[in-house]
Amino acid sequence: MSGQSKERFMKPFIIGASLLFFIGVAATVVLPFYDEVMQRENANAAIKNYSIDSPEYRGRQVYIREGCHTCHTQFVRPVKADSSLGPVSVPEDYYHDYPHLLGSVRTGSDLTWVGTRWNEQWHRVHLNNPRQVFPGSTMPSYNYLSDQDTEDLIAYLMSLKPAPSTEGR
Repeated sequence: MSGQSKERFMKPFIIGASLLFFIGVAATVVLPFYDEVMQRENANAAIKNYSIDSPEYRGRQVYIREGCHTCHTQFVRPVKADSSLGPVSVPEDYYHDYPHLLGSVRTGSDLTWVGTRWNEQWHRVHLNNPRQVFPGSTMPSYNYLSDQDTEDLIAYLMSLKPAPSTEGR
């Protein structure tokens, strides 16, 4: 078989593989936008619809600016390891989130419902000196934040809790 006929033999496979790839992309990227579940808010999303002048909104901006989302996820998985964190996350929980702060690597703890686990004073101490509450923590100290940024960040963290009607879901 000559080299040119081998190329002709491969063309259907290359075209078929490309077609399958683009169908896969469409199914995973485009089609979810047409899913009704992805296009509505639930009670958890409603309580996280922060107004632009709220401390929670400003705290979320500090959270993003400081890169907290690179080490902390905000997604409770339906696995045994996450069973003590709170309700499993569903797409509707993120209706108002932009950008989404789901995270991809859980270096630190998951913060999805962190507002139910610790009080404001604990967060203040933890942000100032993480090793005071978790010896050996790799989290940096955020003691350089202004008082306003610290209070806003704490307000955001405290807002990360399930809506009262969904805590038992």
